[in-house]
Amino acid sequence: MDRNGIVFEGEMSFLGILLHQAMTYSKAKIDALPDDISVDEEFTAIDAASAPALAIAETISSLPAQSETEIRIKATAAAWIDGTYWVNADPGALN
Repeated sequence: MDRNGIVFEGEMSFLGILLHQAMTYSKAKIDALPDDISVDEEFTAIDAASAPALAIAETISSLPAQSETEIRIKATAAAWIDGTYWVNADPGALN
């Protein structure tokens, strides 16, 4: 996206791939948390691990979606933001 908010061809797909990678990273970091940490430490660690994916998801949600792929990527971003992504996620799918 340029300074004027114009989305370039392929930008949404690129961001979708980045989002998938960030979500996978977040899940790995969260899965690696030790069992003996406090609830407060766990919440802090989950927020920190999820922050990169959240930032990308928020960017995606601010962009227009026209194609079926872009709409699917936007839906994935929305699911991440509202916390429902892992409920119905296919771990092998990009978006």
